[in-house]
Amino acid sequence: MTNYNVEYRYYLTDLVSNQVIAELPFTGVSYQRLLRKAGSFSGQIPVIEATKNYDLYETTMPGRTGLYILRNGVCVWGGIIWSRKYDESSKTLSVDASEFTSYFYHRFVWKTISYGSAFVGVDSFLIEYDDAYGANVATIEQDPEQPPHGFEIGDFVKITYTSPLVDGTYQIEDIPTENSFTVIVDSPPTASTQVSGGAFRKLYDSYDLTRDLISRMEEDFSEYYGAIGPEYRGFGNEVIEPAQTVEASIVSKRVDSGVMTLRTSEDHSMVPGQDFDVYGIDVSLEEVNPWTVDAVPDSKTIVFDTLGYASDTIETALSGVRTLFILTRKLEKTLDGDLATIRTHVAHGATVGQKVTVSGVDSPYNTDLDINFDGTFVIVAVTSTTITYELSSVIDIPEETIYGGLASIGSKVVYSTYGPYKANARIGFDFSSDETSGKYQDTQVFRGYETKSVGEILEDYSDNINGFEYRVDCDFDIESGSFSRIFTILDVENPNGSVEFPGIGTEGLTDEQRLGYNKIVFEYPGNISSFTLEENAEDSATRFFTQGDITDLSDAASQPYAVAANTELLDNRSGRSFPLIDALEIVNTTADEDVLYQYAEEYLYESRPPMGDIYVRVNGSLNPTVENLKPGEWCTLIIDDPFVLARLSSDQEPRNDILVRKINSFKVSVPDNSFFPEDVDIELIPDWKVDKTGQTYGLRAPRGSN
Repeated sequence: MTNYNVEYRYYLTDLVSNQVIAELPFTGVSYQRLLRKAGSFSGQIPVIEATKNYDLYETTMPGRTGLYILRNGVCVWGGIIWSRKYDESSKTLSVDASEFTSYFYHRFVWKTISYGSAFVGVDSFLIEYDDAYGANVATIEQDPEQPPHGFEIGDFVKITYTSPLVDGTYQIEDIPTENSFTVIVDSPPTASTQVSGGAFRKLYDSYDLTRDLISRMEEDFSEYYGAIGPEYRGFGNEVIEPAQTVEASIVSKRVDSGVMTLRTSEDHSMVPGQDFDVYGIDVSLEEVNPWTVDAVPDSKTIVFDTLGYASDTIETALSGVRTLFILTRKLEKTLDGDLATIRTHVAHGATVGQKVTVSGVDSPYNTDLDINFDGTFVIVAVTSTTITYELSSVIDIPEETIYGGLASIGSKVVYSTYGPYKANARIGFDFSSDETSGKYQDTQVFRGYETKSVGEILEDYSDNINGFEYRVDCDFDIESGSFSRIFTILDVENPNGSVEFPGIGTEGLTDEQRLGYNKIVFEYPGNISSFTLEENAEDSATRFFTQGDITDLSDAASQPYAVAANTELLDNRSGRSFPLIDALEIVNTTADEDVLYQYAEEYLYESRPPMGDIYVRVNGSLNPTVENLKPGEWCTLIIDDPFVLARLSSDQEPRNDILVRKINSFKVSVPDNSFFPEDVDIELIPDWKVDKTGQTYGLRAPRGSN
């Protein structure tokens, strides 16, 4: 057998720091790469005296170990060791890992996040010609009864049910006032027009949302993050969070070169990288809450960088925290504002300007639904046993008895049992580009109590009508000897053109330029060892129904639905016509019948009968070699076989000379000896809506391709 001079090396890293901890000589290796999912790895290593120095128990620890594969110095696979099995009889350790995409399925969105905005009512619109733009510009005035929209120049908005003159998706050009914005329109100048029922809302670019979601995941969904001074990141709901919060009494502080050391009176359970709030220590620090723990020298010490917000000081004693029972509560509307007053069981010793944390006042037995006494507030007035603070209210509440309420005052740190644990959340993902997709989706709300994984969200979101494909690529830097993980987003419509011809879209590109299938060519006879062609009409359709979802409707009510039919196949003028073959898909993300019809069209294209999937086994050491293969890329198949040639001569393919397919996954089997090649089994799938010669289409990945 020919020796192709192929060298495989297997490196293990600490998952959090990404530092290399070992190189192991695995045998019996196979690895797989997948599109939008996590491909697998399996390999073995003997547990014998010769491998004792590898410290196999620690270096292959599941859940905290990264694995990278180099083929002739090129990183061809990266992932996480999730399981291992030791067989005593053979003294063999079997290791199983999955690509880094698998990590997204092990992280939950535990805090409600909103992308885009709620609908804002339109009061009126005006269209005028603007010399500066050389175009007609519409000024949209919002309903004055609603809060200011809060949008920025460059944001994208969708205007609906206002007028055909302005309805559509636009980029904001200017914001004349906090209650208005301007966009460029194709419609003619129109006098100011009052509107009844119109609305608009902010949209979010598909790629921006994806990158932001992963960035937030790597901060463990902390409210704030930023390299220089915490930056507020507005969440949809930052009040509803999982229980519980914990207070620790601070009895001393010291600041050296801007780094603060706090001592607690009791043991705390914080870890480096965790977020916390401080109270009664330094007013300037309270204004910036939360902070992040840098070090925990012992169970009663916390060290963190104040980012210049605190002046250096010697060790200073602090009062610590006092917790008192709350006996009564009261709320009154006054000329000075809405004021809440609580009465404590003993003299509290607090002063105006301090902060008080109130809890347990709003129990189900003594609360009004629209009033929330609980929280942390600045004290605006005191008596020996009462504390008053501002609280927005629509009603007065006379003084009433409270059972179980607590007030805490003094120097303390407040942290949560759920984190955020930012140091442990960041395993390090780079992004392939900072380009936007130009495809904008309606408001997305991921609710914390649903505890969806980031993987589930990415999978569902990319499957949207304006979706995309993705994978995690890995790279190796020879000079530094370090690895990197790159989250790669693929434009389904223009997977190669977006790289080769950035910023020009698909207009004017040939299929070859747009898909790039000419760069990867497999031939039989040639580098293809064997192949199978599977044609299946069981899951195909010539008519496709999609049903939407309006959750508020009863079972007896009619849900919206739409249907699309493939008339080319029902009236096939170049061959036998197909009968009606119906299929149905439930689309839970919309109730809009126009959008449902778009989904029906896409599913119909993907279900064209018979669905022809091709599986090839290739020589991994002949061009294109293993390191040139990636899921999501397109390739050319030149197969000299009578059955395949018969398919090419039929109307089942858009070309009569070559087969063009997308790589959905591939699996590599690595020989244990020095004689190669590797066997590479590749799953190739069609994507008829994208690959139809002479036309370009935009859609998501094929249904069921995962």
